[in-house]
Amino acid sequence: MSLIAAKIAITPTLMWAVSAASRRWGSLVGGLLSGLPLTSAPISIYLALEQGAGFAAEAAIGSVEGLGAVTLCYLAYAVCAPRMGPVASLCAALSAFILGGLVLHGLIRPGLWLATAIDVPIMALVVALCPRAAGPDAPTRRPRPPRWDMPARLAAATALVLLVSTLAPYLGSGLSGLLAPIPIISWPLIAFARFQDGVRASLDVVRGSAQGAFGVLAFYVCIHLLLGRTDMVTAYAVSIVLSAACVLPWLFVGRRIRAAG
Repeated sequence: MSLIAAKIAITPTLMWAVSAASRRWGSLVGGLLSGLPLTSAPISIYLALEQGAGFAAEAAIGSVEGLGAVTLCYLAYAVCAPRMGPVASLCAALSAFILGGLVLHGLIRPGLWLATAIDVPIMALVVALCPRAAGPDAPTRRPRPPRWDMPARLAAATALVLLVSTLAPYLGSGLSGLLAPIPIISWPLIAFARFQDGVRASLDVVRGSAQGAFGVLAFYVCIHLLLGRTDMVTAYAVSIVLSAACVLPWLFVGRRIRAAG
């Protein structure tokens, strides 16, 4: 019961923090934070506690493959958003995610290192394709989100964590890992930024999410290498610190560029 309570408490708290940061400091910061393993790390921890360290270590391989599908989703949106309407571009992104998951996990099954080699250039390409929104052109007045906005985000993030961790014994380590990096935080941020603030704000979220994905990738690679070779607390502590170390430089660069602008 205590583990279930932790799932219900921790996940919506993280979701609320990222959404609040996005509203306070802008779409790019929100995207960066949403790119961190804020839902996938708790899922991995729950899998390790409930199914064992070996299960979670193997699931990390599926998560790296799933991260490639997530990054393909960002790439599709970055290409389509400036040319298509919001619904069409979001549907194209979701289709890219589904197709990428089927190919990377269902057909190719590249394994940890080849999947990493696939993920990194796609992440870099997404960052390159998403221009930073210039300060003077950014919206000066943000519309107030609807009342159901935050509860819907919290419910969706919590439902994903509960679903994956509960079905893990039936899905197996590979499919559980594949579902773990689904960007349940960044997808709503992208959609709301597009409908409320326009294309450039949504591309800011995508850019931040792709930058944060470098940290997610580092987390999963580290988890796969450390779980079973060291104690669980050390493995997750090192992995989370390494993930943050991959993301923090993007935050500082973004702040300096905004200050210069």
